[in-house]
Amino acid sequence: MRGSEVRRLEVRRSGRTRLALALLVAITVAVLPLLRVVAAGSWLVVAAAVVITVLAAGVALRRLRTPALLVTLAELLLAGALITAVYFGSTALLLVLPSPGTIAELPAIAAGAADQIITGVAPLEVGRPLAIVTVAALAALTVLLDHTVITARMPLLGAVALVAVWLIPALSVPTPLDIASFVAFAASLLLLLRTETRTRERALVAAAARTASGSDATATSRRSPRTGTALAAGLAVAAIVATVVVVPELPRPAPRVGIGTGPATTINANLELGDDLRRPTEVEVLTTRTNAPDSPYLRATTLSRFDGRVWEPDRDETAPLTPDALGPVVADPDIRITEYRTTVAVTQLSSTWLPVPSPAVRVDDLAGSWAAMPSNRTVIGDGADTQGQEYVTTTHVVRPTLEQIQAAGTTSEGLPDFVTQLPDAMPPSIERTAREITAGEVTAYDQLAALQRWFRGSDFRYSLDAPVADGFDGSGVDAIADFLRARSGYCVHYASAFAVMARTLGMPSRIVVGYLPGSLTGRSVDGESVASVMSSQLHSWPEVYFAGIGWVPFEPTNSLGAPPTYQRSTQPLPDDGGEDVTPDPAPQPTVSVAPSDAAAPSPSASAASGTASQRSPVAVALPYAGVVLGAVAVLLLPALLAAARRRRQLSAARRGDVLAAWQFVRDSARDVGLSLSDAESPRALGTRLIALPAVPAERMAALVGAVERAGFGRPGDAADTSAGGAAAEDAAAVRQGLLASVSTPRRLTAMLLPRTLVRA
Repeated sequence: MRGSEVRRLEVRRSGRTRLALALLVAITVAVLPLLRVVAAGSWLVVAAAVVITVLAAGVALRRLRTPALLVTLAELLLAGALITAVYFGSTALLLVLPSPGTIAELPAIAAGAADQIITGVAPLEVGRPLAIVTVAALAALTVLLDHTVITARMPLLGAVALVAVWLIPALSVPTPLDIASFVAFAASLLLLLRTETRTRERALVAAAARTASGSDATATSRRSPRTGTALAAGLAVAAIVATVVVVPELPRPAPRVGIGTGPATTINANLELGDDLRRPTEVEVLTTRTNAPDSPYLRATTLSRFDGRVWEPDRDETAPLTPDALGPVVADPDIRITEYRTTVAVTQLSSTWLPVPSPAVRVDDLAGSWAAMPSNRTVIGDGADTQGQEYVTTTHVVRPTLEQIQAAGTTSEGLPDFVTQLPDAMPPSIERTAREITAGEVTAYDQLAALQRWFRGSDFRYSLDAPVADGFDGSGVDAIADFLRARSGYCVHYASAFAVMARTLGMPSRIVVGYLPGSLTGRSVDGESVASVMSSQLHSWPEVYFAGIGWVPFEPTNSLGAPPTYQRSTQPLPDDGGEDVTPDPAPQPTVSVAPSDAAAPSPSASAASGTASQRSPVAVALPYAGVVLGAVAVLLLPALLAAARRRRQLSAARRGDVLAAWQFVRDSARDVGLSLSDAESPRALGTRLIALPAVPAERMAALVGAVERAGFGRPGDAADTSAGGAAAEDAAAVRQGLLASVSTPRRLTAMLLPRTLVRA
């Protein structure tokens, strides 16, 4: 090997290493904003290790002159082995080889991750299923970017994929533009493009020096990165389609098709109920029948943490749902507790949050795997779904008299600080209004009742449109201040304003998301009247904690629901169909005390989710996957057809047909936009092509000579397989030079929409 060839190989090798490092920086900067969507954890360390290992393996294999497709295949196998070792080591063979048991886990893993993505609230707490899917997705992205940027030398297409990844947080969790993050991301892309450009320039300089010295090209230079074209283009198309079609659905719930005859709805646990309530299509989500005197409110989840902008759903520890998992209701011994039974039949509701009357102590007849959160008496699907479920709930309703609740007072003793916390910067009008409305009231209950009456009075109006028109469609303190001034909004505004005003008075509060009681249908089953709950009755309301009683609900939303009432102790106890039970004499506060996996219970529970829902989240994702795959197939079809024809031409050339190699070059010239004439001789065309900066002159001259010998030499020369093989390599090198000599838009057009498909 001559000295110029050694220098050229060293430049390309060092260039690939620098390019891999630049790609690592770009991937890191693009992925970091995802932490707004997916909470950081141990998965982040695993993902970083997999990404670094894959890129390092690519550098090492290319130093060994491994063919490009084998490099990509080896990277995929290495990434799969690492993920298997970390997450499936107990079932894998030799720690890294998936076994039948490993494969059997995958459907449950995919279903659990998809369900949490669709119904969860950002930032998603990462359990094992979501961790596996996230790390695998980043590994696949790294392999594809490695092939696109380093093998195919198409950094612009790689940048498109990175932009799509970087945009995911902005589309799914809208926030003001982070200037620092944007500048860092833009700088990482510029670094990637500049690194690739510098290595390309050095390679061209080295090639020019090699041509001037008359040296031969090496086997490495003969290899063309054309094999990465289709894969790289597919990556860009898939990234764009996925960003436009799939990302807007994540992680916020959206209407989904259910098992019944109409569209299923879902429960949005982050208080963004306005879009759900404003949907023009109203469907029945469930029916209830109960032995209680009135149809109950249905609780799905609670929100206790408030940072001044948003309320966060409680994420306390969960346990598998058993008859005793929710625990007993506790209250002072002299307070009446009555047991009721309610049957809920879900018709058009797809959610992991199970609507249950409150306070529930038991849930029976559920299908699939479910978990209980005792702190707020909610039930969460562990891979299971509400659609099509029919279940029976048992509630123990605490029924203090008016005198008892007035005497009890509110308390924060034993409760976490966040149920009373308020932001430092808060409009003073909120607390001032709260104190004005409650002035003169003696007890905490009377103050809260005064607030409730004020909100439900004639000064306020229920409206889904006013918050949007006036720009306060939210639950933050600024939206609350605007709502108190406009006095028009929907349940989110009433519940949030009431809860914050209660905290300004020193009372612990939280918000519940669920459903209103519904309307009686006139039907009855087993002597119990059936009520129908519609999608428009998705609702939120506040609760305040009272000593010796627990969390007490209020209903401030004007014109909706019915405020709870309390009888005086002098009134006789009504016989309303329930059965009184003895309360626990040692009341304990029931509130979320620590953030943990609410929507993603423990790994041991997740393993049992194979029997989970009757509406698998995998089925929800299939339409989106079909859209992506269909778009990729349609957009890549011309490129794939052209690639197949080029492969046939080179194969024919290697069998001795030198003229097939020449046709390969003519087609490539047409694809990049050059005009050709059938009357133009091979030598004339060759002279025209070597005028382009990146077309190798020695390769072009060798190919022209082979074509002239095949056309004008002895008959046996045309069938010389050794000459044909050399001609195929020369033709491939000329095509590479043609693509490198034109602008990026023309190069992309040549690869994705080749002209020779419509004009030979």
